[in-house]
Amino acid sequence: MNSQFVFLFAMILSIAISPSFFENSFAQQMTPHQQWKKFADTDMMTCKSGHLLLQKSNGNPACVMPSTYLKLIDRGYGNHNQSLMDKNPDMMTHLMNSMASNEKVMHHWHEMLQKNSTMMMQTMDRWVLQIKDNPELLKNMLAPMTTDPELREKMIHTMKNHPQMENHLKSHSAWMDSVHQPMTTGMGHGSDSMMMDGGMCGGKSDGMKNHTKSMSCSMDHNDSKMGCPMCEKIHEQRLANCPWCPDYKHHSMSSHSMNSHSMTMSSSNKMMDMIHHVWINSEMTKDMHAMMIEDPSHMAMMSDQMMEPMLNAVMDDADLREQMIELMLEHKDFMNSIRHDNPETEH
Repeated sequence: MNSQFVFLFAMILSIAISPSFFENSFAQQMTPHQQWKKFADTDMMTCKSGHLLLQKSNGNPACVMPSTYLKLIDRGYGNHNQSLMDKNPDMMTHLMNSMASNEKVMHHWHEMLQKNSTMMMQTMDRWVLQIKDNPELLKNMLAPMTTDPELREKMIHTMKNHPQMENHLKSHSAWMDSVHQPMTTGMGHGSDSMMMDGGMCGGKSDGMKNHTKSMSCSMDHNDSKMGCPMCEKIHEQRLANCPWCPDYKHHSMSSHSMNSHSMTMSSSNKMMDMIHHVWINSEMTKDMHAMMIEDPSHMAMMSDQMMEPMLNAVMDDADLREQMIELMLEHKDFMNSIRHDNPETEH
């Protein structure tokens, strides 16, 4: 009997001390508008998992998906509230993941990184340590560079201008043997356009190495989902030519970098304010950079803007140089590029 009385007393006491407990539980079953009418306090409001709480420009709150959150801020329809995010770590994590996959946001983030030598050095040093702990991350970084023809050309140029890598390649017997072998059959040098000539995918060859982008199957790894038999064949061969490449969504940033207007934000002040809130927080920035290297699709976005510092950081380390060479030797398209572009090369 006494134990029942003590239990009942404890329950009454807890309710008296924490009346907000039931309010917060009830809030989870209410719409954002209903919660706003009841509490008139964003700190008391909740959203279902995966959604972010956004205060729109008219003052009303809304629960939206992370991608929608960025769009509304970009268009000036909402305001980023960092204080609110700080109180909701799960929401902040979802937001940062969405930021890391957004080309406009990351274009500006990469520009900021390039302009800040200290942050760049810290990021590259951190990435080297992460790659050493988890070699799979090196594949995430190299896959888009070695797979995309334009990035591959930039990668080869960067390697040639790195003295340690140049000497390492010359002393690597397997590399020397491979680069002097004939080109292997597969997807190397124009095979995409050759295989797609004749309009099998509804496109026409433009006479260049690359198929006409507007009408071709494109270079997206999701091509096989489009129902084009030739695209499926290309997809299969692409994977066969690189056994270690993650299955990532291909991003071609070259066209964006040539047209900076396409990377301009509609409401730059609000978006840049949001970016800077993350940028000036060292822990958030550290987490953001970890998200970048763990996502090969982001590495594809990043490679065009800042391939040189990324590659140099890897090539400065002897162990990672060796791992990088071993991966390149397994990539048929990359090795075909070396053989084709440098038929009489000394390395």
